[in-house]
Amino acid sequence: MMINKIMGILMVCTMVNAVAEESPKVVVMAFELNDMTNLPNAPEELQRIELLSTKFLENLKSNGVNVVPQGPDVKSEVEKHSPTYLYDNIETAIDLNKDTGADYLVIGVALKPTYLFVYPRMIIVDVKKRSVVMSKAAQLESSWSDRNTTVRTAEKLAQVVKERVDVLHNAEKP
Repeated sequence: MMINKIMGILMVCTMVNAVAEESPKVVVMAFELNDMTNLPNAPEELQRIELLSTKFLENLKSNGVNVVPQGPDVKSEVEKHSPTYLYDNIETAIDLNKDTGADYLVIGVALKPTYLFVYPRMIIVDVKKRSVVMSKAAQLESSWSDRNTTVRTAEKLAQVVKERVDVLHNAEKP
């Protein structure tokens, strides 16, 4: 009886591992705030974008996306240049993540052109093709104190990425 349980557990672990190995590896870079207002980078706005990035990543993982850590130099490269640097320079983003084994990169930017709106924008980059395979934007109109809108936006964007990565991955199968 106990041996059957152990064998069952081992089979499930093997199946889960096989599925994880089959699924594409995705590097997710946090949404960087590109605040173009006269009072840029308000602490509340930075917190909202941090929440957006955190919930986005959590949702991707809970939806079964095989997220791998970004390259070690990504953060310092963004800090040296601008919030949109990797979004605008996918070749550099690919090079910075070459040792991750990623099949896709998700690069996000949260554009804030006015005090009223924030536009989270993201692209998916196919590392092998070295090209953008999807571009998506959303609009956050809520106040900083409305966590629910930010969380729902993160959930929706994560679902879009999950669906697109699945389609891309299935198209590559023989």
